[in-house]
Amino acid sequence: MARRYPAIRSALSSPARAEDCGRRAKPAAVKLDAFIWDDYLPHIRLDKRSWRVDERIARQYLSAAFGARRLADIQRHEVENWLRGLSSGGLCAATCNRILAVFKAICSLAEIRGVLPVGQSPCTGVSSFKIHAQRERYLTRDEAWRLMRALEKSDRAEALALRLLLLTGARKSEVLKARWEHIRLDLRLLIVPLSKSGKPRHIPLSDEAIRIIRVIPRVPGCPWLFPGHAPGKPLSDIYLFWNGVRRGLGIADVRIHDLRHSFASFLVNAGHSLYEVQKLLGHSDPRTTMRYAHLGQEALVAAAETVSAFLVRPDKECAREKRGGSVDSSPSRDGSEDGRASSASL
Repeated sequence: MARRYPAIRSALSSPARAEDCGRRAKPAAVKLDAFIWDDYLPHIRLDKRSWRVDERIARQYLSAAFGARRLADIQRHEVENWLRGLSSGGLCAATCNRILAVFKAICSLAEIRGVLPVGQSPCTGVSSFKIHAQRERYLTRDEAWRLMRALEKSDRAEALALRLLLLTGARKSEVLKARWEHIRLDLRLLIVPLSKSGKPRHIPLSDEAIRIIRVIPRVPGCPWLFPGHAPGKPLSDIYLFWNGVRRGLGIADVRIHDLRHSFASFLVNAGHSLYEVQKLLGHSDPRTTMRYAHLGQEALVAAAETVSAFLVRPDKECAREKRGGSVDSSPSRDGSEDGRASSASL
């Protein structure tokens, strides 16, 4: 049950009273861990779709660093030093920023509930890391073809899962955590009950994807499409298998998630609209799909070639006819060529 601070909440009903309350109220002796599990997580579960991400960040990072500390005792310089340590330890800037955002949200709620004086969050003034240009790696058609042929030679669950990823553009978790009850071959769909956006998602299945699913052996009593090594658990890690495959094909820089990007790139270059790509990838925000907009260059060039062929072809045919002597290319009586005279008369 989340703690209630009615007096503080009432005091914060207006900016002036909130400021006054921040000056007068003494911070409660609440430790970060207690506030996270008793207040913050129950609060965000009500309306935040990605609350599980916050829960994981809290458990993996915040609790480990400050969980036993009183919120009011944590200082800004400690947060800054801790974040720098995470970054130097190998975490990318985007992940560090996500962790900081969760910490800021926790402290903001703590201010509202009187656990921290207003304006005394240890995250105030802590800057986010700069995000550099996103890394982009897409399989070429030749690479994708060679990858599929290599995977077809193996009947391991990891190979079947990777083939489905490339054929559907699904997220790794959507395939590895798929249950047999989520497969609707009659509708040609893989149904994801709760996607990243917090809503159900329907992944269309091509003929080849259906053929792959049909050959996957069903384990009696196991609900998972790809059973894991631990009893009752789905297949959780395909990295070691993938690492061997990609190195063998000379594409060691391709990540599993790049298969999803490659699926999108093939769609765009085949002339499909960004709306179709958005729906197939399950993006709730069309702006996310816009990252693939520039990939349509190949299709645009092909479209431009149709006009080029229409305009240039008659000249080439005319040149061939002239070389064959079927068109009279002798000068006209006024000394100019027929074509030039006609042009001049226009």
